[in-house]
Amino acid sequence: MLFGFLFFLLGLTCLVGFFAVRESRKSEEDYFLASQTISPYSLAFSSSASKYSGFIFAGFMGAAYLNGTMVIWLGLGLLLGHFLVYALTVYRLQYMNSGGWALSIGELLTFWNGENRVLLRRFIGLLTLFFLSFYAAAQLKAGGMALEVALGQPLYVGILLSTAIILFYCWAGGIRASIWTDSAQIIMMTLSLLLILVMAVVKAGGVANLVASFHATAPGTDLIPQNLSIGGYTGWMLFCFGSLGFGLCVLGQPHILIRAMALKNAHDTKKFIIANYTFEALFIILFTLVGLSTRVILQDMSAFEPELALFLSAKEMLPPLAVGFVLAGAFSSTLSTADSQILSCSASLMRDLPEPPKQSLFQAKVGTVSVACAATLLALFAEQNIFSLVAFAYAGLGASIGSVLVLRLLNDSISEWGAFLVALVGGTTVIAWNMLGLNSYINESVPGFGAALLVYLSLKGISKLQTA
Repeated sequence: MLFGFLFFLLGLTCLVGFFAVRESRKSEEDYFLASQTISPYSLAFSSSASKYSGFIFAGFMGAAYLNGTMVIWLGLGLLLGHFLVYALTVYRLQYMNSGGWALSIGELLTFWNGENRVLLRRFIGLLTLFFLSFYAAAQLKAGGMALEVALGQPLYVGILLSTAIILFYCWAGGIRASIWTDSAQIIMMTLSLLLILVMAVVKAGGVANLVASFHATAPGTDLIPQNLSIGGYTGWMLFCFGSLGFGLCVLGQPHILIRAMALKNAHDTKKFIIANYTFEALFIILFTLVGLSTRVILQDMSAFEPELALFLSAKEMLPPLAVGFVLAGAFSSTLSTADSQILSCSASLMRDLPEPPKQSLFQAKVGTVSVACAATLLALFAEQNIFSLVAFAYAGLGASIGSVLVLRLLNDSISEWGAFLVALVGGTTVIAWNMLGLNSYINESVPGFGAALLVYLSLKGISKLQTA
């Protein structure tokens, strides 16, 4: 098992990282944006890998094991939300960053109607650092859990190994290394999930028997989930609405939006959108099927932590070499998101917080190391589970940065202080909703977006009264 894990993971990562380093142009623009030379298909693979990561292998699988068909609605909400975001924003982002002049999402969003909004850019940089550090920590923690279950290593070993591998290829090759390794890693992720699904069908004696065995694992097998904080159709509708809001939060994810900013022309943008959404639909379907299958493979729900369901299912059914392959796929999934998030935080340190933005490649790499260390410490000491950490960070970025992105794309005439308040209220509402435990009723993204919208409408109303 250990041999298979090291062979598939380290061999692949080192090989792809080596070729990425060879292509590196040794500039800050190349480090953060790959000089806009990456294929739209590689960017699409990388974008999907950055979204569906340790959250899927641990958080989503744990939710599927614990809650059953509820994750179907979560998957549909993610797909619909992402489709709306892609349709409305990707072309505009590519056009706004024509020539690759902006190296961070904060830098792009705050050059508004010819005005350089330094205060807003710094605040977006701080939001990026705060929320993405938690997000990256969740990925590192998922990698640690994978190693802990499969190889019996302490949690901190997997976390530190994840950090070391990410720093190896990100220091040398920047976002190009991240994108290329993401593309290879998501292929490994997909193959490992397919392997588990096929073995689950074989073990059950066919698809019909697998479905029948799943229905025997109630509760959580009804199409309308029954185990929600608010029961009946009201709870189901709130959950679906929350899932859609969660999907819309991709609006505020710097590590994902940077892929659209790295597109060179509109023709590439069309290819990117089609490829990305096709990949995502296939991935969500596969993840859902495998997650629900784990309930059949592992019958005793009280015997272990649900977020370990995928790893324990692999150990239950597969020979050691194949388990090593699945473990490498799961471990790769954590790397494919954490590396992008750490690089986005590094870009914020260099481009969003100082005025004027710094132009040093070495300092950018030092920033990458600093952010990686901070995320590692959070992963080692944060007590929340992976699903909760990701949901919190994803919603916080969506409601704050995502709300400003919408206003910027619409070229709204809102002032810098107005945009600052929209982001501030959206982000703090997510934090407050989470701290009060209200996210068990509806995902914190919905009140976050709602509060940001309320602030915007209030400011518009005040402006109209003043000019009347």
